[in-house]
Amino acid sequence: MNRRKWTALVIVLAVFALGLTVESLFGGYAQMANHPAYAIDETVVSGAGTSKIVQLFVSGVISSERTNVSLAPMTERLAEQLRRVEEDELVKAVVLRIDSPGGEVVATDEIHRRLLRLKQTRRIPIVVSMGSTAASGGYYLATAGDTIFANPNTLTGSLGVIFSLTNYSEAIDKLGIRTYAIKSGRFKDIGSPARPLTEPERHIFQTLVNESYQRFVNVIVQGRKLPRTRVLQIADGRIYSGEQAKRLGLVDRFGDLDDATGYALSLSGEREALVVRYTDSLSLGSLLFSLQSRWANPDPLGLDRIVTRHGSPRLLYQYMP
Repeated sequence: MNRRKWTALVIVLAVFALGLTVESLFGGYAQMANHPAYAIDETVVSGAGTSKIVQLFVSGVISSERTNVSLAPMTERLAEQLRRVEEDELVKAVVLRIDSPGGEVVATDEIHRRLLRLKQTRRIPIVVSMGSTAASGGYYLATAGDTIFANPNTLTGSLGVIFSLTNYSEAIDKLGIRTYAIKSGRFKDIGSPARPLTEPERHIFQTLVNESYQRFVNVIVQGRKLPRTRVLQIADGRIYSGEQAKRLGLVDRFGDLDDATGYALSLSGEREALVVRYTDSLSLGSLLFSLQSRWANPDPLGLDRIVTRHGSPRLLYQYMP
């Protein structure tokens, strides 16, 4: 470890001992995101020359929320990486590695739109490489690719939308607990966990799910050039293996990340290129922010997530067994 990193570590330990917080040092996340400590490095993986093939990674649940181990939410990090690709004329192709069960509808759609914008503005190929799982929202993103690689054992599919509500009305009745909602309209407390869901409320939620589902079908039809009737047949929420997905036209080729990268190079028209990745820099700021998120965690045991599964109810393009 070089002197700079040792210095950063010593300062972090000192801050921890003094009980200082990121807010007191930097003024919170809004300032932190623009702080010089928040930086992305470009790392060369292999290759030669001046042209570049960029490998981007979508790992874990697709979300606009910041995790305890990340300085910025996934959507913001990917947006920044895609912005760099857009501005770098040396980038001749992108390989999107997806290992994700999907996630939030809005977050997934935002990333998908950025991928389509990249194709429109730079007109460079995007090759998708599926990992062990590329389901639901993970597949939604894959439709932006020109070619999709998968392993025969990849779990994909789960094409659809889910909206989960937790209800504990029977439990609170047994405990003698009463809740009262003073509301401005009939549906203001729609989905309240303290009372049973009504049929009109169920209809409202189902309408939202149906709208998001139709958008999912649309991106598959447009991205994969499949007949809409065919997509409606296969998009019933079930999961597929990579082998099955290839037979259905959801996947193009079998291969790993290296195979997808080599194919991206062939599509780029370049004889050789550097294969690069974007990585978060190790810095004082990122270490402080990570520590702060742990100090300020209001739910250290994760009980809230256990009860609500994913926090507040939201539409999800996500495989949820």
